[in-house]
Amino acid sequence: MTLNVLIIDDSLSTCQLLSRYFSELDVDQVEYCRDGLAALRLLTKYRDHYHILVVDLHMPGMDGIELLSRLSRIGFRGGVIIASGMESRIIEAASQVVINSRLRLLGALTKPVCQTQLQICIERLMMMAPDLGRPTSRLSAEQIRQAIQDDKVVPYYQAQVDSKGRIEGFEVLCRLQDGDHLQLVGPDAFIDMAEQHGLLNAISEKLINCAMREWLEIGRHPECQHSRLSINLTPKQLASNGWPAKLLEYCDTYELDISRLTVEITENQALDQHSQHASISRLRLHSVGVAIDDFGTGYTNLTQLCRLPISELKLDMSLVRGIHMDALAQTILKSLVEIGARLGVAVVAEGVEDPRDYTYLEQYPNIIIQGFLICRPKPCQEIMRWLDAHQKVVHLHAQPQPGMLH
Repeated sequence: MTLNVLIIDDSLSTCQLLSRYFSELDVDQVEYCRDGLAALRLLTKYRDHYHILVVDLHMPGMDGIELLSRLSRIGFRGGVIIASGMESRIIEAASQVVINSRLRLLGALTKPVCQTQLQICIERLMMMAPDLGRPTSRLSAEQIRQAIQDDKVVPYYQAQVDSKGRIEGFEVLCRLQDGDHLQLVGPDAFIDMAEQHGLLNAISEKLINCAMREWLEIGRHPECQHSRLSINLTPKQLASNGWPAKLLEYCDTYELDISRLTVEITENQALDQHSQHASISRLRLHSVGVAIDDFGTGYTNLTQLCRLPISELKLDMSLVRGIHMDALAQTILKSLVEIGARLGVAVVAEGVEDPRDYTYLEQYPNIIIQGFLICRPKPCQEIMRWLDAHQKVVHLHAQPQPGMLH
């Protein structure tokens, strides 16, 4: 992996300090510019060379906000870190410029910036743009067809819990087995190819059939009697009128209470077609939950959130990662939780891996938490063992402690 950073700040000492921090984080190349106009000329010529920009706001000549507004015009595709000593409202306004320009906002930091904050920003870029990381071996269309034909589409389950650790539901994640290889592969290795060759519906049908069969066992566990099952569909699949009817048939076949099913819509395309809105409305009409996945990095904005009859909002892991020390992410979360409460929309924080982030999220009693810290994705039998262990832990915590009144 190659990672190049450009720091744009009129303070030489800040440029040198941030350069040292990035060098210690194994960044390949760090350069800096002392004014916005020089940076714009450099980026216009070498747009694809830099993966991360660190932008100060108050600079002579072209200020940081004007520079940010011009980045999308030149087609910059990397990530942006705002690092400024200005008041928080100005930093938030500059952040909105980045978001509105469809640029990747990695962080909005108040100076002085620490190395840990920069490390979190780099990790966010890797989550937003995994193609910058280690290359993933991709399955061919023929390998995907063979996996479908051989019933090697395998559901994995990841638990979602409330702030008290009670299980709210499970997201179904797709894995494929390539031939006789024991190692299963995740969506990054096949999803694009499957969509290009019209294989996504076949994968989804195999996955849902298998998951609902296994849910007959999982859903009976004492920890899961009121939990939900979440499956993923793309906006392109939603544009097909057939999917709502298929899901109703699946629920009928496997005797699944339809109100315990949630459809997560992945945000790889805009939800602007009449057929997509109609499918969402039909699902909600029949009490199927509808969640917008990866909110904060995709195409859905707050206007659509208020207009679509969704029941759940899933915050992208790039927003949740490091939230315990990110004032902007905390402000966004607080606003979304308040909006969700007014609209009757549940908020899910996914990608929780750091105990400090979990502790911060616990202050919101209605938020749902998902991530490796809670439960890694597991196949059916492993998730049953995890449930047994989780039940013992919850029961232990529920017991009165010595010295407490019974």
